[in-house]
Amino acid sequence: MNKRLLILLVAALMTVSAPLMVAAATPDGDKHNEPRPSLDWKAYPAEIQALKVQLDSIRDQQKGLFAQMKNQHDQIREAQKSLNDNQRKAMKKNAQKIIEQMKATRDSIHTLRDQKRTSWENFHSHSKDKLWSDAKTDLQTIVKQKQQILDNQRNILKLQQQLIVLMKPTESMHYHAEE
Repeated sequence: MNKRLLILLVAALMTVSAPLMVAAATPDGDKHNEPRPSLDWKAYPAEIQALKVQLDSIRDQQKGLFAQMKNQHDQIREAQKSLNDNQRKAMKKNAQKIIEQMKATRDSIHTLRDQKRTSWENFHSHSKDKLWSDAKTDLQTIVKQKQQILDNQRNILKLQQQLIVLMKPTESMHYHAEE
């Protein structure tokens, strides 16, 4: 029975880890397969163009995070394969806590993306009507939401690293496993 629980825990760990990486790495518009309107940012006021530069910076940071997430996901897979039954038992409780934190973070990212999508719709509407003050406010909201998403993605990286550390066998685990 304990083997079944351990197998389920490891399966849950892998099931959560892969979708979290994908969820965190999915580009913003791909979820709905809707073509994004092409914007001529040079036609916008300077304040809006400055906010676009901030958005580009956040996007560039996210690209680096996605590569790190993939690398850590691969490390988690390898570490999971190297664990014996005693090591799995030893890490079970702590792994469950980390997995729950990852799920909550993933849910927060999804909520923020939905809010951001609405903000983009507002921005497009306001900029189409040349309501620049409102469009600027919308874009400021988008920058804040993207920054929160970025912070959550960094949190996922930290949680993945905790899983990696938890799953790596240490000398004390080898010693206790032999007892």
